[in-house]
This record gives sequence, C-alpha cells and structure tokens, in this order.
Amino acid sequence: MDDLCRLTEAVARGDAAAAAALASAALAAGIEAERLVFEYLTPAMDEVGRRFAAREVFLPELLTAARAMKEALERVRPALAQRGERGRGKVVLGTVAGDVHDIGKKLVAAMLEGSGFLVEDLGIDVPAERFVAAVRESRPDLLGLSGLLSSALPEMRAVLAALEQAGLRERVRVLVGGAPLTRALAEEMGADGYAADAAAAVGVARALVAREGLGEPHRAAAAARPAEGAAQPAAEAERSVPAARVARRAEAAMSSRELVQRTLAFADPPRIPRQLWLLPWAEEQHPAAVADLRRRFPDDLVSAPCFCRTPPPCQGERHGIGRYVDEWGCAFENRRRGVIGEVKEPLVPDWGRVGAVHIPVERLSVDLGAVNEFCRATDRFVLAGAFPRPFEQLQFIRGTENLLIDLVEEPPALFDLLRRMHAFYLDELEVWARSDVDALMLMDDWGGQEAMLVAPDLWRRIFKPLYRDYVEVARGRGKKVFMHSDGWILDILPDLVEIGVDAVNCQAFCMDLEELGARFAGRITFWGELDRQHLLPRGSRAEILAAAARLRRALHRAGGFIAQCEFGVGADPRNVAAFFAAFTGD
Repeated sequence: MDDLCRLTEAVARGDAAAAAALASAALAAGIEAERLVFEYLTPAMDEVGRRFAAREVFLPELLTAARAMKEALERVRPALAQRGERGRGKVVLGTVAGDVHDIGKKLVAAMLEGSGFLVEDLGIDVPAERFVAAVRESRPDLLGLSGLLSSALPEMRAVLAALEQAGLRERVRVLVGGAPLTRALAEEMGADGYAADAAAAVGVARALVAREGLGEPHRAAAAARPAEGAAQPAAEAERSVPAARVARRAEAAMSSRELVQRTLAFADPPRIPRQLWLLPWAEEQHPAAVADLRRRFPDDLVSAPCFCRTPPPCQGERHGIGRYVDEWGCAFENRRRGVIGEVKEPLVPDWGRVGAVHIPVERLSVDLGAVNEFCRATDRFVLAGAFPRPFEQLQFIRGTENLLIDLVEEPPALFDLLRRMHAFYLDELEVWARSDVDALMLMDDWGGQEAMLVAPDLWRRIFKPLYRDYVEVARGRGKKVFMHSDGWILDILPDLVEIGVDAVNCQAFCMDLEELGARFAGRITFWGELDRQHLLPRGSRAEILAAAARLRRALHRAGGFIAQCEFGVGADPRNVAAFFAAFTGD
C-alpha cells in the first residue's frame, strides 16, 4: 500500500521515472490495472488539476505531472487492453483547419488520459471531413475541437455541420475550447460542452459521459450576453466626442513624438496617442479598409527598420505559407498566409544538440546613420527595431513543452544557453541605445487566459533580472522602455513598474480592467489594447464604444494610456475604425 501511495505522489510531483517504476512494480505484485488507474493515478492528476485551478501550480508543474502520468499509463495500458477496458470513455481531439496551435490541446489530452480516458489526437489543421471520418471509424464518446485563432469559430461550426450531414451528430458529444470561445458562443454553435482550460476540460468531459442519453446534442442557443456595463459606457464614449474635437486645436501644434512623451510623463497631453498593429493578413484581406484607417487615424508611434549591414540568415517568408527559418535557426510551419506560424520540430529537442543554435550576431551590424536619418525624417515616436524575447525564443529553440519542463528540472544547459542569449540581447540593445530612437522594446508573452504561464516566483528568480538589465541599458542612454506581453500578467505588473518599464502592451481584457486601473494607472502607461479575441471580431459598435470608454476611465490618468489594437485574423475593420474613432471624435 505504501508503494501505491508513492505512485500517487510521484505523479503529483512530476517524477516520471519513479511513476513508471512504481506502476510496473504494482502490476508485477498483482494489482489490477483498472484499480491502479482509478484509485491511484487519476486522483494524482485530479489533485494537480485542483492546484492548477487554484493557481498553486502552473503549466510547468502541470506538464511534468502529465508526463509522469503518461509514463505510468504506458506500463498499465497493455494490461487494460488485455481486459478490454475502455476506461472512462474514448476521446478524439484535434485543432481545427487553418490553425496550427496545439500546446493547449496537448495539455487537454494529457489531463484526459490522466483521468482514465483513451485519447486519439488527430493533430493540427484538421479538416472537417477528417473529424467526421474519425468519429465514424473510432466511435469516440467525445470529440474535442481546439483553436486559438478567431478563424477557428467558423471551422468548428463546419465540423458540427459535417457531423450532422453525415448522420453522426447524435453519436458523439462535442467539447470545444480555445481563446476565441466563450460558453455562450459554444452553446450558440451547438456544442455540448465548453472548457476554458485543460483542468476544466476533465470535469466537463466526465460530466458529458456520465449524462444520460450519451450523444444527444444540446440545441438550446444561449442568449447573447451583453458586454459588461455596455449601455452607460457607450453613452459616455459618445459624450466624449465634443471634448475630443475641441482638443484637436491644442494637438495641432504638438508632434506625435511630443504627444507620446507627455503621455508617458502623465503630463496631460491634448489627446490620447494611437497605434494600429497590422498583421499582413489584414492588408491582404482588407486593403481598402487598411488604407482608410491609415488616412483617418495615422499612428503616433512607429518602429524603425533594422537597417542591418549584414542580413541575418533567415530563410523563407515570415508570414507566408510553408517553412520559415528565423535568424536563430528555428523552423516555423505556416499553413495560412498573413500570420506567423508555429515551431513544430524544435531546434534543440535534447540538450545534446544545443550546438545547432545560431546566435544572430548579424543583428548587431545596425547602420546607425540610417536609423538616425529615419528618426529625423519623422515627427512620430520611434521604437527600436529590435526586441529581446528570451522566454519566447527559448520556446522556439526547445519547444514550448520541453522548455516548461526544463523550468522545473533546471538543467545546467538551459542556463548556459540563456546566459549566451542574454549577453547577445544586451549587446543588441546597446547598439540601438546609441541611436536616436525614442524607446527600446522588449517582448515576451507571460500570460495564459486566466493566469501566468509560470509561477511568479520562478519568473522573478530567472527572468526578472534579465529585464532589469535591459532597462538599465535604456536608462543609461536616456531611452524609454516599452514591453509587450500577452495574457493574464497581473502578478508581474508590480515588478515591471519596479524595474522601470515605461509602457506595457498587454491584453487588458484578460484581467479585471478596473483592478488594473486601481492598482497601476498613473504608475505605468498602458499601451492598449482592445480585446482582439471577442470584441474586434464580433462586437457591435456599441460594445466597441463601451470598451473604449472603460479603457479610458480605468487607465487614463492625465496620460498613461495609448489607444492601440491589433488588426489580425478575423477582426472586423469596422470595429477597428470604431475603436479609434472613440478617441478622436470621428
């Protein structure tokens, strides 16, 4: 019995070797495979899932536990097969067509396996007909559809419609998840279940297979939920229009560069600065709308071109279909033009191959004369054409799953590589700090939809000192510091303020907007952004105006706010225009 308890503990703490050995020993001792799964392995993953939901552990710990669970299951699965056990049920999973993101799907698969489900993963960019074939051939109890892009929503609807047309919809329950989804959207499209994360997916899956009449879809469409505080903020946004028009007279004599500088200093600029981030997809799909946006709402901030005398050794087109290799040697796979692909085969799958990493010293060959001429030729606030991203680049090099596990196990090779990368980034920032740009730029995505990707204490121990060094380079040359980080990053915002980051571009609507304002408005400039996962693709004009009013009310303190949004895949150009119009009175 002690060894069985140790098996549970080994899985919970992510010790894969111990979990595999203890599972094999238990089978050899005559413990039934089904008992091992449901009495000792599943409770371990349930506890990890509970702690993950409570933000006591984060993705690295979840992944190490899932890996340990998988190793134990590899030993147990042959015995289950001999007995003809199906476990809790069978699940087929896949990322829908046009989307190559899969880390969330992999986590769901691992958690479901850990809860006793048999899982068949179809992979990424899965067309509707392949989902239909899998339902017909594998006869799963559940079908899981995943997607990160806004374009995943119509693809999920297409899968549901294809199942209906094939006469298979009554046979399987459909569970959906991903950043662009909400419970209301899932119900509206006719899905049977929705989960916001991997831990939640386990509970939903269990409930679905336990429900009587398995395979009968729920057709009740949910009433659309009104945006929080929609009516009053929309009116407030409209009332702000006359004031914005009056302010134009004051801003006419002020350059964009001065406007941004006063914003960063909380010195009551005559209007809120703006910046539109354009993905090539938008320029290809909506060229007329993009031209109109540029004419009506010219940017107040601009990034300088790299102007490298020695071109970095990249291969392929960064936003094109096919394979693109970045200057570090990381290969990206892209199946949709106009967006950035994903690394599917890490450059360093094991630390014995770390020599494959190319430190891109070519990026140090910046023509400062050309940069300075660019700065002199514009009255806009100029950001450097480089952006250190140690965490993200490590993900590209190692693969996200490998890196997150590395952050738990802390192999020496990880820190050797990180030191080399950090030294290069410092050299690169020193080069740009000698130019006439107004600010240096940092970039790393640290948040999920509802929590940090890693424990805040881990972030503070390993990565915060790197960012502090980058800020010191900027301060030594009188430059401002702008940083981009997607997702829920509330835990580290005090640290960004402390080390001296001037402006942060974050997904404010992933967090409590009013809490953000109460704690940080007036201490750091919020460089956007409007919700690009739900509002920009599907919001009404009233909802866009309401969101703009909430942003202004929560974050603007005599400055300290830059109106910014991203025009990317699925965004409605009318909503982009409405957002900027809310701050100009157009």
